[in-house]
Amino acid sequence: MLTFLQGLLRANEDPFRWAVYYGADAPDDAFAGYRLVVFDSDRHPDIEPVVARRGQALGYLSIGEVHRTRSYFTEVEREGLLVYENPNWPGAFAVDVRDPRWRRRVVDELVPSILARGFQGVFLDTADTAIDLERRDRTKFAGSTLATIELVKAIRNRNPGMPIILNRGYEILPAVETAIDMVLAESLVTDWDFQGKAPRMAPPGLHASQVELLSAARKRRPALRVLALEYWTPEDTATIRSIYGKVRALGFAPYVATVALDRVVPEPQ
Repeated sequence: MLTFLQGLLRANEDPFRWAVYYGADAPDDAFAGYRLVVFDSDRHPDIEPVVARRGQALGYLSIGEVHRTRSYFTEVEREGLLVYENPNWPGAFAVDVRDPRWRRRVVDELVPSILARGFQGVFLDTADTAIDLERRDRTKFAGSTLATIELVKAIRNRNPGMPIILNRGYEILPAVETAIDMVLAESLVTDWDFQGKAPRMAPPGLHASQVELLSAARKRRPALRVLALEYWTPEDTATIRSIYGKVRALGFAPYVATVALDRVVPEPQ
């Protein structure tokens, strides 16, 4: 078994650098050195400079929730697909992924529109929302987890060579890991205190359980790349440097940012 230091040295031989940015004003050179960047699919910087540097730009797509700022929110609301508002993210509403109209909208409209803007692939967020709904009420939301699995597979079947990142969704990983290229562990070694509105280190038990699930997925599918998105105060460079080291020692690719993802936070050197 590798020691922490051995793992860190091996992970740093050729680190996979990536970033997430949901703003629109960052200069082109802010993304130099990143092999992959995730942008908001509606509001984002110019994609071409990223691609010109042989990087990949992926567009954000929420498959379990719809925010009222999205252009299709009113139509989804009118169709009666919204379930409840996310208390941690006001304005974001869980959607009933079991409804065929939602699946058609995602596969036939939303993904193609993202690709039409110049993105090479998609970042699938909020898969956990439907899973959580079924966990809360197995009668009312029965089949939500299976519907999420089928939705991810439908996206892949329609776009065979397109890069796909799945945010978390650990419970469905065994069923969809061959349909995605990367899985994102959001808050692997850190956590965000929504009440205190501040970052903190993740409880050891939560950290260990995520690592176990992700390591098992990679054992089943070695080609699966694991990304880790951590939140921390940008000015605390010492802690950020430590976070990068901890994540790379696990063999995963880290990026540390603000919780709003509205600024590019370079890795401390």
